[in-house]
Amino acid sequence: MRLLIAMLFATLFSINSQAASSEWELELEEDKAELKIYTRKIEGSSLKEFKGEMLVDTTLSTIVALMLDSDAAPKWMHQCEKFEVVERVEEHHLIIHFINGAPWPVSDRDAVVSSKMYQNPETLEVRIDVKALNDYLPEDDDFVRIPRMAGFWSFTPQADKVLVRYQVHAEPGGSLPAWLANSVVVDTPQYTMLNMLDMLELDRYKQAEISFIKNSH
Repeated sequence: MRLLIAMLFATLFSINSQAASSEWELELEEDKAELKIYTRKIEGSSLKEFKGEMLVDTTLSTIVALMLDSDAAPKWMHQCEKFEVVERVEEHHLIIHFINGAPWPVSDRDAVVSSKMYQNPETLEVRIDVKALNDYLPEDDDFVRIPRMAGFWSFTPQADKVLVRYQVHAEPGGSLPAWLANSVVVDTPQYTMLNMLDMLELDRYKQAEISFIKNSH
């Protein structure tokens, strides 16, 4: 199986080494999907960090089945045009190359990331940590390499639902117009997480059994 860690243009990632310079601000709330999107400024960075949270009526196995389906990533990850596992370091530690599209005349971005999945045996939280690897693959002149990014997905069971968190900070590389920089940190988690809801309704994920995932105590 191939591990899917979803990323998109300002994508995927846990808190990086830079310190947050502000508190989280609520940017968007959708009651129907129980989705909230937050952003905060990062000291020394031109791009804000984002955090998306939603409560989903599903199981851990269903979500993990989707995350393992790397071929499906471009179908639901916002602006993701390519998602390829280039090395399996260990069973749940992968190296991934992805490409995210950008509106003309802005150049498309690409990144190589290390992705690790694990489950907390006490809380049953499933977490996928992602971090950029700058020198793993040579840069391609057709894209601007995302030089720094860190983030995570986390899935925590709560009664009969799962709390989904998607948090990312990235340095986009090159230059971005202000309108795009401001929109990407909201659009990326919003559309990715709404698309995820649709994907989780597919039978191939709902009926999946994941041997290494424990759904309840």
